[in-house]
Amino acid sequence: MEVLDTNEGHALKLLIVDDDDVDRERLRRMLSKSDIETSISEASTIEDSMDFLSNDDYDCVIVDYRLGLNSGLTLLNSIRTTMDRHCAVIMVTGLGDEEVAAEAMRLGASDYLLKSQLQSPQLIRAIISSIHRAELEKKLHDMAHYDNLTGLASRPLLLENLQQIIINKEAAAVAFLDLDNFKPVNDNYGHDTGDYVLVTIANRLKQILRKSDTLARIGGDEFVLLLRDVSCRDECDGFLNRLIELVNTPIALTEFECQVQVSASIGVALVSNDSLEADTILRRADQTMYQAKNMGRNNIIFFDPEEERRQYARRAMLQAAERGIKLDEFELYYQPQVDMQEHQLIGVEALIRWNHPTMGFLYPGDFTEVLEHPNTGVLIGEWVLQEALRQHSIWQKNDLVISVNIAPAHLLSKNFVHRLEQLLKSIPNFNPNLLEIEILETVSISDIVNAVEVVKACCKLGIHVALDDFGTGYSSLNYLKQLPLNTLKIDRSFIQNILSDPEDRAIVACIVALSKAFNYKLIAEGVESLEHEQALIEIGCLCGQGYFIAKPMTADNMTAWIRYYNQKHNIH
Repeated sequence: MEVLDTNEGHALKLLIVDDDDVDRERLRRMLSKSDIETSISEASTIEDSMDFLSNDDYDCVIVDYRLGLNSGLTLLNSIRTTMDRHCAVIMVTGLGDEEVAAEAMRLGASDYLLKSQLQSPQLIRAIISSIHRAELEKKLHDMAHYDNLTGLASRPLLLENLQQIIINKEAAAVAFLDLDNFKPVNDNYGHDTGDYVLVTIANRLKQILRKSDTLARIGGDEFVLLLRDVSCRDECDGFLNRLIELVNTPIALTEFECQVQVSASIGVALVSNDSLEADTILRRADQTMYQAKNMGRNNIIFFDPEEERRQYARRAMLQAAERGIKLDEFELYYQPQVDMQEHQLIGVEALIRWNHPTMGFLYPGDFTEVLEHPNTGVLIGEWVLQEALRQHSIWQKNDLVISVNIAPAHLLSKNFVHRLEQLLKSIPNFNPNLLEIEILETVSISDIVNAVEVVKACCKLGIHVALDDFGTGYSSLNYLKQLPLNTLKIDRSFIQNILSDPEDRAIVACIVALSKAFNYKLIAEGVESLEHEQALIEIGCLCGQGYFIAKPMTADNMTAWIRYYNQKHNIH
């Protein structure tokens, strides 16, 4: 192996690969006749040439088709598959075989020259042309594979490297990093400053990255790290925590004489042996990053297959629910509310049920996430209100209050009060005082300001408002004072044990006193026996609902039950 250099400086770096000393010398003489400065290396075998290419960058490789027992096509293929840098490759041969020429071009050769016809001007033109073509290819490659701002890999190159790891069945981890609170940097200091922050973060990440790893920028403030030879969480936890520290280090903005600080949320997916595509693994890391982001700042979460299954089941349930609305799979059941002392029916609570095509008859607890979803839950909530009022108009009872549970997302959804007002107007001769919306104490307090405003607007329409599951949340007296409530509903967990637990009985007695002080109607949930009913009357809670009075039932059965109950107690 011999290295022969001419003038350095801006000389073209060329590598001649030929097993014939005479042919190598002939090529060298041809090159010496040109005014172009060159730095020439020579190799006689594929192994020697790959050593040169691994240790240095060359502008052009001139390779003979025949290299002893090997073919120059083998070298072409090695350059194409193992070398990161695009360099021009010219194949020279004593053969005029068109199939060989076509194969050489397919494997990445820039040109194909016949030794018998080769002259110095032709060789020089081929080299210059091939180098220009290689430079253009490199620019196009870089545009597609590298981020213009940071110089980091972009999504295509990241996916190529990840797919190669998958094919080789190597261990690796994909860490998807999203900067927290980056938007205020752009908003307050401009996009040029935002770009400066992104470049600073990118340079910091490059400092701690190993040579074998890949760092990519695939979105505005999103980075992905492909960490090789990582098979479990313990192997990269320390590195990722160090990475979080680097991101959090304040960045000085000289122009504004201040500092900015951003944080990061990281989702990590390990490359496993379950034959997944690169896109799938990247998507897993992306979704896991959003879980980390929802937990706050500077969190690192690893992908959990069980969580993915839960998310998939959740999405499937949401899609099924939206179909169910269109296919009339939902149904309202009704449970009576009575004055237990006077034996008078005072209201009914509308309770949703789902006749699921494959899962069967479902109670609200079976699809809570659907009911609380900000889109699907609102659609179902609107249907419940419409159906409940439609059924009330069929009963034509001007003294019967119908209660409807309103999920927090529905209550706080845009234009809730306006839609409710339009619905009330669409029901002929309906008295708004006969509609009572039930809101949960445990969740309504989480957005008390908005909840209070919505509830007040509902009251202006004449609608009554009940606070459901009272006693299980964190309501303060000030909170009760702000909300214009009509009814408190004592949670069943307190009612169940009033016969045996003095503390629960005392809590119920306190709630009775509270309701009298605020002039609220009081209803006990979960009245399961005659003894419960009698105990509640003794304490002073006169209204209730529960299985002892009646289980929830269909609208037709509710119609028959009302008739039976009134006849039983001689009510006309």
